[in-house]
Amino acid sequence: MNIWQISLVFSSGLASGSVLFPVARMIESRGLDSFLYSLVHRVTRPISATINLFRGRRPKGPVSLEHCSQREIHKVDPREQKLDETAQSIRGMLLSLAAAIQRTDKATDASTHTLDDIRSTLDRMVLPGELKDSHFLLLGEIDQMIASNNSLKTELSSSQEVLSTQREQIERLKTAVRIDSMTQLANRAFFEEKLSEMVQLFERYGDTFSLLIIDVDRFKSINDTFGHHGGDRVLRGVGAKIRSSLRHTDFVARIGGDEFAVVLMKASVRSAGEVARKLCGEIEDSRFILDGNEIRVTLSVGVAEVAAGDSEESLLKRADVALYQVKQTGRNGVHVAALTNQNCP
Repeated sequence: MNIWQISLVFSSGLASGSVLFPVARMIESRGLDSFLYSLVHRVTRPISATINLFRGRRPKGPVSLEHCSQREIHKVDPREQKLDETAQSIRGMLLSLAAAIQRTDKATDASTHTLDDIRSTLDRMVLPGELKDSHFLLLGEIDQMIASNNSLKTELSSSQEVLSTQREQIERLKTAVRIDSMTQLANRAFFEEKLSEMVQLFERYGDTFSLLIIDVDRFKSINDTFGHHGGDRVLRGVGAKIRSSLRHTDFVARIGGDEFAVVLMKASVRSAGEVARKLCGEIEDSRFILDGNEIRVTLSVGVAEVAAGDSEESLLKRADVALYQVKQTGRNGVHVAALTNQNCP
């Protein structure tokens, strides 16, 4: 190896050291872990606090719309939607950080391998006396860079564990803003997301489905008699009964007050009507006990099947109008859009 090759090896070692050594120093003493934990903790903490505050201020009473000519469709609270979007953004950021750590880990492995090769080459070289001092200096720098690389790999491994934990926390936050805290069913935001997805699948693949809008009859009288706590217990019981009566693939949500929604996968309007009548009968046959008192609960159900040209709003409106028809004709029944009203057995 001539003097130019020796100089090239020496320069390469110094260049690598000038980049890798400061990076390793920068993350010493768990600096990278602390940065990642602090970053995600500071962003997720206000989200959790806002969720708790939002739920604490959510009205617990029923929404009475019995005297409206057309019932007003509930909208997603913009605060709740914002929380969901923020959780999604943070999750994306964590995934990007994890990918960057993986790339850095691979680069560190490659760098260590290269430095080992350079050191082995230098160990075998016979250098003139005037280069021996530089030779020993370069070997020392290479050893220091290899040690820093090993430290960096340890930090990267620890940081991957931190990111994994933070991703789990983000998933829990995402779930928190999509689940109704009282019934543990999907909430209004999650329902609208699901309904939009189903309409898009229908438009693309023709996968039919039907929508049920369910209202607990005369729920206000339950709240007036037993208080909101008693009313909440009834809603939890009704929600659990609806969920247990349907297929695992069907989607159930509490969309406001005493109102529930069900998306029946691959169900025509005829089969959806049969499911609705079955639910109506099962709830009527059930008994809810509050403070030793047996309460009879009935449902009104509007049914609509998705059709060509439907949007989420138009399908929801047809089901809602069908529900209004039931309530206008005495409640405790099912009305299928474009068909006649049928009372529960």
